[in-house]
Amino acid sequence: MQQPQRQSLVKRLSQLIAATLLATGMAAHASSHREALAVLNEPCADNTDTYAWVSRGSHDKLYLIMNFNPLHEPGQGNQGLRACNGYRYEFHIGMGTSLDSKVIYRVEFKNTLVPEAPPTANDPLGGGNELLWQLTGGTETMRVSRFANLAGDASRDAIGRVIGNELKVLPNNHGPQTDRLVYGLGPFAGYDSGDPASREVGLYNQAFVDTFIHPLANGGRIIAGQFDDPYQLDEKGIFDLVNLNRGDLGGIAGGRRASTLTDVFTGFNVFSIALEVPITDIFPNGIPHNGQLVANSTDSLLRIHTRILRQETQTVDPTNIITGLRGSGRWVQVGRNALPLFNAGLVGTQRHTLYLRSSPMNDVTNFGADILNPVLVRNLDALGVYKALGVPAATVASLKSNRTDIINAINLGRPIPVADGFTGDVITLDAAIDSSFPNGRVLGGGTTPNAHQVNVNTVLISLIGAGDPSAGLAKGVEVNDKNFLPRFPFLAPAHQGLLQGHGGNNLPTEPDIPLP
Repeated sequence: MQQPQRQSLVKRLSQLIAATLLATGMAAHASSHREALAVLNEPCADNTDTYAWVSRGSHDKLYLIMNFNPLHEPGQGNQGLRACNGYRYEFHIGMGTSLDSKVIYRVEFKNTLVPEAPPTANDPLGGGNELLWQLTGGTETMRVSRFANLAGDASRDAIGRVIGNELKVLPNNHGPQTDRLVYGLGPFAGYDSGDPASREVGLYNQAFVDTFIHPLANGGRIIAGQFDDPYQLDEKGIFDLVNLNRGDLGGIAGGRRASTLTDVFTGFNVFSIALEVPITDIFPNGIPHNGQLVANSTDSLLRIHTRILRQETQTVDPTNIITGLRGSGRWVQVGRNALPLFNAGLVGTQRHTLYLRSSPMNDVTNFGADILNPVLVRNLDALGVYKALGVPAATVASLKSNRTDIINAINLGRPIPVADGFTGDVITLDAAIDSSFPNGRVLGGGTTPNAHQVNVNTVLISLIGAGDPSAGLAKGVEVNDKNFLPRFPFLAPAHQGLLQGHGGNNLPTEPDIPLP
């Protein structure tokens, strides 16, 4: 198919292509919420989204955000969402054409709880015999380390420079009584006061969240804890096998008649690490040609991905009252993430775990076929989408194979070799110019306070389905359920456990077969 022919199809494929692409394999197309079998039983290793961008204009700061441990109902579980002991959470930064990590930032969490004797009738409030974590006096802290100029995979066992230690983790947003009794955000009045304010009026706010932003020795800042999940998706229809809203199918009559798209992630929280570092920590001599786009240059490129590690052997340890386990042996990778959709929408199910356990350095060998021959396009053909639109067979064939255009797009059109060690699942970011996906990925920054700068779903699905990232396909749910912060850490505060999130009163009861 000639390029003009392909471009002429963009409008015709439009919303129908986009929506079906979502349903046929992009169950988490902008992230990787539980996308792989290996993470279903290990949520601490399930990183969902990675964001990386430079501050606008001066580009003097690099922002890095990693989300993991997803789909947390705010009011679920008496211990809430805890930082995960025994794991290493790392931001890896390559430079130029190479994916080899030149700088690594590692975050490790430590939860502590002092054991005490079994309870007696005269014990004071607090301690390990309490039923709820926030009353135990347990602590959650983190250590942040920086590694530089490591060869290969040496960071697994290397000791980096500690740039922050014993830093407090942001506590969960449980509700009004916790705000007063544990966080000290206001006076508490008991049930006997006759005043319900201490049980109904939350005090957990942005000013409280900001107190957990910590300075680092390299001039950066960090915060980690529970935040609103910034991801949006009408996932209910997707998991009913292409049962999509007609509004996401260009208005065709056969689409689901629901009047609105539903964001399944509304009301859910996620665990986040947000890191701000001075760009001189990466480019000590300044960014090459800062402020200028040099389209054939690679000297200002950063190649960023996140990964999660734990020790290879996990042994039951009854003396460890936090996890019940003791780690031993070498540190092994159990999770990674970079570009939205890569493992969730391009890699076949049988290779999902291989992706999580392997390095971007080997992605061409391991997953090159998944990119060059995207199964999503074949799914569209099997569902009859192209036939319904009258798309010629030759056009369909051109979208099914030899998709070097996808590789060129994620490499920003730069002269990067398509070979192991150079091309892989990383966010490629030109630090010399303002960030805009696929050049980096910005959290928030959209035209409204609850919108992202770019709908990455539209960009990626347009690229895969129509060969044009600007086609504007699959807009779906485009806004978040909370407003993003216009400054660091950019993430919206967590939903409150008591009065927000999911739940209902179950009256009236739901019929077994829902009514139309």
